[in-house]
Amino acid sequence: MYINEKLMIALRNHMADDFLKENKQEGYFREQELAKIKLPTGKIVANDPLVLGEMEAFTIRVPSGEYPVVLYIYHNNDDQRVAFAEMRLNEKIPVRFEPALVEGQEAEALEEDEFFGYGVDTGTGCFMDEQTCKKLEALMDTTEYGELTEFDKLLEESYVDTYMTANFVLPETDFNVVAFSSGYGDGCYPSFWGYDASGELCCLITDFCVIDMDDNE
Repeated sequence: MYINEKLMIALRNHMADDFLKENKQEGYFREQELAKIKLPTGKIVANDPLVLGEMEAFTIRVPSGEYPVVLYIYHNNDDQRVAFAEMRLNEKIPVRFEPALVEGQEAEALEEDEFFGYGVDTGTGCFMDEQTCKKLEALMDTTEYGELTEFDKLLEESYVDTYMTANFVLPETDFNVVAFSSGYGDGCYPSFWGYDASGELCCLITDFCVIDMDDNE
């Protein structure tokens, strides 16, 4: 079992705060619905949208459509962080999680405490469609330093101590990038597919490694 799998299940059951107390962890969670992500191809990319270090979509494809992105904000004293970001495919509750992989990655190759994840260099993560990612790359190539002023402005205007969010719609398109601060900042962060009791996909969650549970939970 992935180290935070029980916590991710508790989040969707609205029992995460009780779970923290049972495991002698301080703080509490607040759920924040951010925006709906448009997936014209159903191929999902999760990465740092300001540098596009990784651009490959996950191997699992979901039905085309619009899906809400929900953040789980962890509060501890005066600090608040995006601990998990979820793309909610439906309202069914996950009972187990499996790693979200891109082409060439094999879950069987991982040791017990290892994971595959995407790199973050600007303290920002996101969800977007594969087609959106390609258009975003093309847009960034038209700027001198790959900087998108409007994207940066949306993030800055949303800032609350200590995180930012943005629903950036590419100019003259319907393609959008739903972005959010990545926990405590730069690093490598894993994503997981959630499956309900019938074995159907119900969500995709990125863990920003804010909560560090041990194997004795």
